[in-house]
This record gives sequence, C-alpha cells and structure tokens, in this order.
Amino acid sequence: MAVLSITQGHDTGAVIVKDGRILAAISEERLSRIKMDTQFPSRSIPAVMQIAGVKHEDIKHVVIPELRKGEDIFKNIFPKYPKSVFAGSKSARAGFGDRTRQLVMSGSLLMKTYPRMALLYRRYEKRLREMFPQAQLHRVEHHLTHAASAYYTSGFEKAIVITGDAWGDFVSTMVCLGEGKKMRAVHRSYYPNSLGHYYQSLTNWLGFRGGRHEGKILGLAAFGDPASPVYDEIKGLLVCEGLDVHAPYMMGKIWHKKMPFAKSSMMSKLVAKYKREDIAAAFQRRFEEVVTALVKNAMEHYKVDSFCLAGGIFANVKLNQRVFEVPGVKRVYIFPNMGDGGVCAGGALYYDINQNGSRGSALPHAYLGPDYSEKQMEKALRDKGVPFEYHKDIEVKVAGLLTQNKVVARFNGAMEYGPRALGNRSILYPAVDPAVNKWLNDRLKRTEFMPFAPVTLMEEAPHCYKNLSGAEYPARFMTITFDCTDFMRTKSPAAVHVDNTARPQLIDEQSNASYYRILKEYYKLTGIPSIVNTSFNMHEEPIVCSPEDAIRAFQLGHLDYLALGPFLIKGQNQN
Repeated sequence: MAVLSITQGHDTGAVIVKDGRILAAISEERLSRIKMDTQFPSRSIPAVMQIAGVKHEDIKHVVIPELRKGEDIFKNIFPKYPKSVFAGSKSARAGFGDRTRQLVMSGSLLMKTYPRMALLYRRYEKRLREMFPQAQLHRVEHHLTHAASAYYTSGFEKAIVITGDAWGDFVSTMVCLGEGKKMRAVHRSYYPNSLGHYYQSLTNWLGFRGGRHEGKILGLAAFGDPASPVYDEIKGLLVCEGLDVHAPYMMGKIWHKKMPFAKSSMMSKLVAKYKREDIAAAFQRRFEEVVTALVKNAMEHYKVDSFCLAGGIFANVKLNQRVFEVPGVKRVYIFPNMGDGGVCAGGALYYDINQNGSRGSALPHAYLGPDYSEKQMEKALRDKGVPFEYHKDIEVKVAGLLTQNKVVARFNGAMEYGPRALGNRSILYPAVDPAVNKWLNDRLKRTEFMPFAPVTLMEEAPHCYKNLSGAEYPARFMTITFDCTDFMRTKSPAAVHVDNTARPQLIDEQSNASYYRILKEYYKLTGIPSIVNTSFNMHEEPIVCSPEDAIRAFQLGHLDYLALGPFLIKGQNQN
C-alpha cells in the first residue's frame, strides 16, 4: 500500500513510501528552479508518482506534518510559554532591553506565525483532498517526522534519536527512543529555546542569510579562535540541563539585527568589537558543547550507544563529528535530507511502519529523484544546438580528463535526494590543487569558506580519514566530517579544511557503479583515491535536475567538460 507524504512551509517536496522503503523523493525546488521553494509541491507530487510507478487510485494514505491544533496550543504551548520565554539561568545576565526584546520578538513570532500556518495548512489539505479524494489524510508531528526519517532509514535495531531545528510546530529539540519498529518521544524542548535560532541569528548578524547560509558560518569558524573572549560573553546563551535545552533571553540578546532596538543588543556590541571569524568560532564551540552534553545525558540515562540525528541543526557536519566523538557513542547516522525538506520522508515512513505494519531498513542510497534516458539527453543537446561525442566507456574518458586537470560536470542516473550532490549531479576535479577552491567558486559565482568536499573510494578510506569505524554509513551521504591523515593532507589538499577535517562521500560499487568506476580508474592512473565533488549548480540556484538544467549551468559556469550520460560536451574554452 503506497503512502504519499508532502513537506509544507519552506523546502516543500513529496515522497512515496511502500513496505517501509522510500521509492521516490524530490524537493520542489529542483523542478521549479526556485531555491528552497515554499509553494505547494504541485510538481513534486506527480514526479514521485511517476518515478514510483504509482497511480492516483493506488494512493490510499496521504501524510502531512502536523500543525498543532488550537486546543493543544492552549494546553501545552501557552502554559509553558512564559517560562520558555523568560527561562532563568545563573549565566543569563539580562537587562530591561533584553527582556523587552525577548517578549516582543517571541510573542510576535508566535501570534503572527500560527494563524499564517493554519491558513496554509487548510489550503494544502483542501488541495490534497481534491487530488486524492479516495485517500485518508493523516498528520504526524513535525519533529516525529524528523525522527522517523533518521531512525527508520538507519538500519539500527535500537537507538536514541535526537532532532533539532529552529522551531518545528513550536518544538525546537526532541529526544526519542527507537527499538525495533517502535519509536516514541521521551522529551521535548520548546521554542524559543532553540538551537536553530541560535545559529540562524549568528548567520544574519555576520552578514549572511539565515536559514540558507549557515554552512558558510561553519566554514568561517575554522579560521577563528574558539577560546577568544567572545566565548565567555556568549556561553550563557545556550545551556543544557538534563535533556532540556535552554536559551536564556537569547532572542532578546541576539535574535536579529533588524529587530527593535537592535543597536543596544549583545550581538550588535560583539560584531563591533570582535572579528567575525572569532565570533563564528566561539558560537560553534558553544553549539557543539550543548548538543554533545545532550547526547551524553541521553546516553547515560537510557544506556543506548547508537544515535540517529535529523533536523536542520544536523546539517552542521562538524557538530555531527563531535557527536560521534562523544565517549561511549558507538554508531551515528544522519538522515541525508536532514532539514525540513526531509520531513515528508519521515511522515510517510512513520505512518507506513506504525499503521501498515511495514518495517524500516538501512537506506541503500539517496538516488531517489528523476532519471533521464539517453534519448532524452540527446534530444536536449540537439534542441540546444550543442555538439557532442558519444562514449561507450564514458567513465574511463572522464577519469582521463581529470588526470589532465579538467573540470568535468557529471549528469547521470537518478537525482540525489537532499542538499548534497553525491555524484549524479556533481562537478568533479582533482583534489591536488588547493587553489581550486578560489577559482572554481569564482566561476560558479559562489562565496565559500569551507573547501570542496572529496569523494573517496570506500576501500581506501582508512588511509585518508581517522576514526571511521561506526560512521562509515553516514559518510556515504557526506553528512559528517573526519580528521584527515597525513596521506590525505598530502595527496588531496584541496579537500582538507584549515582545521584538518574533510566531509567525504565514501563510494562503493554497489551504491553507484558508474560513479565508482570513474574514481577507480582515476586511482589506477594517479594512486590517489579521492577527487573533489561539488554540487552542479550556479550560486543560489538549486542543484540541476534535468538535462536542460545541466546544459545551462555548464555553459554559465564556463566549465571544461560536461559528461551527460554517455555524451561528452566540450566547453567553449576547450575548443
């Protein structure tokens, strides 16, 4: 019995699940070409149905992440809200301005956002009922969908599941226990005590766009001093007590530089006084300390050593490394689409497993999106008037081009689900030249502080990264960093950050045979088992989805070659 689920809000999308497995998944942005699209997933729904081979009459159940009902708001949210807003702490030195800003901003967000979300849900429900009149409509709590996406695709028989974001349904952090087919929530931390808002606020204050550019801040943090005086000033902004995350007066102190009376806030003074690198480093340090304290406390209380992670805060790959390094943690897994784009997957899995009697299993790969035939690719090339060559052994050809230091964009097979390009919609380049991080980003009109990520042969990974055992699985999806070996630093310096870490994708033949063959051939020719893999897109655009998208991005990026399935296209600079 097929289950359809959607994401509403930001980064909308759709998923089809059957028998505990994700058959198809796609974010609306890939089809609409609008980054982090917030519109109803009108393109994603038919796309996942086509990929999964499912007809309208086959859909008996439709799931959307739950909006808390009005009575639940009054029973569970409002009674906790004064304490949440004005949570005290010995380290929370708050003046009148902090308290005033805290009240104004948190109250405004709650009162304005809930009615807007309620209206949006009604519209979505109406459209879904019109599209699937024969189906039952179900709701699953937002953070439970995050938790389900991680636990039911981990393959773990028993695990602690931690989710965290800005505020999903007025919850910002959740701890769950999973055992066998059952998963239950054991603790919730409520908005505005929010790990996500903490990092989003930092992103805004340092001149970037909160909710989109947090990865830039993570990269920037490695250039700063985490022990600078900034740390002592901000460590009280986040506190972990047991399984509770507290953010005493955080919104009043740092929420947004455009908020009322922002010039007198703590963050305004920090930005004026310290380097942004040191600010980022101190905030990242405290972020890691609070989350790892939560992990330690949960592990000690429940005596479980495997962890599943989901929610937007776990897009922070360095944080995920710190979680894995907590003494006693044996295994860790992060759902590849950890942000709100992945809640549709969790919603469908949660319903299917708990109501249909299915069982979850380890996610074999993240290639869950649209695929295109050779005929479709060739037609796109001819329609665009692009000259091309056909290569039966395109993998060998691409490997040879990489040894000549050529930039090769690769489009092949089904598109990846989630924010990471995992080879099928990627730009490839040798990892031997650190300067590539400057000149290739310039071509793509990107601004980054973190180096490009490497893709590494699974069998050679122990030569490249330290402390892999127990985290090889999430490394398939580029969701965790590792400290690098001397071999990796020497042979692939372009993929190693200034803090000696890299966020690899580990690849084997079973998960992606064609992509694996490129890297294997390159390794035979060079003795180096890693190359650079960055997403195939222009700055502030979604990763390419169709052959037409690929041709456009290839031409705009002035890249050397495009491998479009078996077809090879030369860039103008190669003619």
